[in-house]
Amino acid sequence: MKNAMGVSRRAVAAGLAALGVLCFGLTAGNMATAAELSQNIRDYVPTKLDDFTATMRVDHYDERAGEKIHKDFGYVYKLRGDIKVRYKEENKIRLDANIGASNLTMIVNNTTQYFSGAGLKTTVNLGTTPGKKKTLLDAGFISEGYLTTAEAEFKRTQEVKGVLCALFRVSYKDKGLDTSHRLIWIDPKTKIIIKREEYSQQGKLNGTFWYLQPKEVAPGIWFPTRLEAYNRDNQQAGVTIYRNVQVNQGLDDSVFRL
Repeated sequence: MKNAMGVSRRAVAAGLAALGVLCFGLTAGNMATAAELSQNIRDYVPTKLDDFTATMRVDHYDERAGEKIHKDFGYVYKLRGDIKVRYKEENKIRLDANIGASNLTMIVNNTTQYFSGAGLKTTVNLGTTPGKKKTLLDAGFISEGYLTTAEAEFKRTQEVKGVLCALFRVSYKDKGLDTSHRLIWIDPKTKIIIKREEYSQQGKLNGTFWYLQPKEVAPGIWFPTRLEAYNRDNQQAGVTIYRNVQVNQGLDDSVFRL
């Protein structure tokens, strides 16, 4: 069944689920210099962030380009208008959006995903497969929770867009569950993952994600206000913009329950 905008309920649900992968990028900065780049991935985990609230809006979407990244990628960018994003450590995410007269909510609380809207209300156990979980690595930074199931290999330092970054190859510890990996270039000052390349379980490049135009939203805390996604052919698939960022507001756990 489709709503007034011609978007099926299944597509809406899939879109909000996929949106959880792309919507975040908050990081906390440090005072490291280029000559002091650490080879330990845990030195790039933000320590000043407890929670944040932000407004996200889709700025650009190319359906054909997006399909080359993932079959569900396009659902994310069909959500027009403002989307309210809330996050709390560890791994609590809430998204609220509107499509026509429908109020849509998607929550990820640890390994449980909740969805409500467009006549649907579902609860999904994301299980133990790491690739199915929504993590903040996909959104722009490393978290301690993610590192409980992942391991990182330092490759080298490399300049990206004028910033000397630490380059890591990140994969899951249990290769029997998931053999995919990603390359991430981290700014040592802001701890933002400026560039991320995602590779499939067969080792093929799926897409490249950029976290750009960082803004210091509070002392020592940075937020990339522009996120760009490109497919394996370097075609731009989507752009999202972030504004009205507030951090460490003391969000209650009840926010992340339906």
